[in-house]
Amino acid sequence: APARPVTVVDPVGAGDAFVAGYLSEVVAGGTVPDALRTANACGGAVCGVAGDWEGLPTRAELADLGGSDEVLR
Repeated sequence: APARPVTVVDPVGAGDAFVAGYLSEVVAGGTVPDALRTANACGGAVCGVAGDWEGLPTRAELADLGGSDEVLR
């Protein structure tokens, strides 16, 4: 799935955030493309701040982070 470029401050926690975003979308009944968009947005957001979870976005903030690009497989 395409991801938006981010300025990496600290990559710690990016993988955990990716999985959390993916699973949260699956649990909410989202599609695989939705889950991948959310996962990419969460992983990228965490990389933008120091710490392993401090940049994790809220559900309301995800619309500003994920974009609406079509997911390609």
